[in-house]
Amino acid sequence: MITADLIESVPGERIVLKEPWAALTAELKRRPSGPVAVFTGRRSVEANGAWAHLEAVLRAADRNAVRFSEIEAEPGVETVERMAALLQEVNPAAVIALGGGSVMDAAKAAYLTMQSGWKLADHFGSDCYSRVYPEAAPDRVICIPTTSGTGSEATPYANIVDHRLGVKKLISERFIVPALALPIPAFTHSMPPAVTRATGCDALAHLIEGFLNVGADANSALANEWALTGIRLVVENLPAAIADGGNAVARNNMSMAATLGGMVIRFKSTGLPHLCSFSWFGKLEHGIAVAMLLPASWSYYLGNPKVAERTMRLADYFPGDEPRGVIASYRRFLDSVGVPGALKDCDGITPELLAATAASGSENRMKLELAPYPVPVSDSERILGGILKQAYLGEF
Repeated sequence: MITADLIESVPGERIVLKEPWAALTAELKRRPSGPVAVFTGRRSVEANGAWAHLEAVLRAADRNAVRFSEIEAEPGVETVERMAALLQEVNPAAVIALGGGSVMDAAKAAYLTMQSGWKLADHFGSDCYSRVYPEAAPDRVICIPTTSGTGSEATPYANIVDHRLGVKKLISERFIVPALALPIPAFTHSMPPAVTRATGCDALAHLIEGFLNVGADANSALANEWALTGIRLVVENLPAAIADGGNAVARNNMSMAATLGGMVIRFKSTGLPHLCSFSWFGKLEHGIAVAMLLPASWSYYLGNPKVAERTMRLADYFPGDEPRGVIASYRRFLDSVGVPGALKDCDGITPELLAATAASGSENRMKLELAPYPVPVSDSERILGGILKQAYLGEF
């Protein structure tokens, strides 16, 4: 049975499930004087009631808020730079991200940029700032997620779109793991079925990809336990959450699964499905894309005997007598929640896009080399092309 203790077992930062508003009030009261900067999306926090709740906490903590609500669904470099400029002007006592993964990612990137004094572009990559200034202690964002998918409230990642180059870029930085995360499932009830499906699939992909990442097991003694618990929660609750958005039990469990997914990929990164989908923004929902790319990628991973062995540990959730049977069962689960069977059935996904995706894979050497079954950089276009072709045709 999932417990608050399991969620709160992530080392270092605080993830609070019990009395989250009291925890936030106490956190704001202990901060130095000054306003609180709040980043949100454009409309959803009014619809789901989150903004009204936060305003009450700000009043109780005797804090004024400066709100920025122009964060798009796929936040771009220009938006994050505007946010960083606002933070420089305001010099807030705290920064709160109230929204989905896009809001949290953008806020994390903007706050680090403001405090570092670097250009946003200088942070793209892995631990760029903390490698240069390992003793730095920048303040970190307080995250209140209102969707159940990215788990950004528990990760060191921020995905930002570079519209000039037409790609998503990743900041992976230990200094942006949120200082305080407050998952409040009630705010997810207003998500429509399509958003529930896409975000739930994103959480499931994080959990499975992390669990299959056998080469990263030493990074955390608990991550595989988090992954198995989260996978069970998604399998048991995503269909119900899609069917009835007001199902409080299903929403609560999906919220916990998403946070567990974030905890997992903090220590055991995602693999080829995420690599291949980075440049598909605006064409296919991210969660649907990674879920659909997983079967063919997973089949490739079976070239590593340790992955084949690890796969059979998922047979309780995706019944199968051998690894490919487990993968087929996973695909049947996607069918049951309305995920298309093949990329060719998705508008915007073309053979030309897939060819470009395969050709660009070599630019992310780290993802290729750290995949559960590594992809040689010199052969990456052929291997990724084969995986993408299978996903396009619905084969694996």
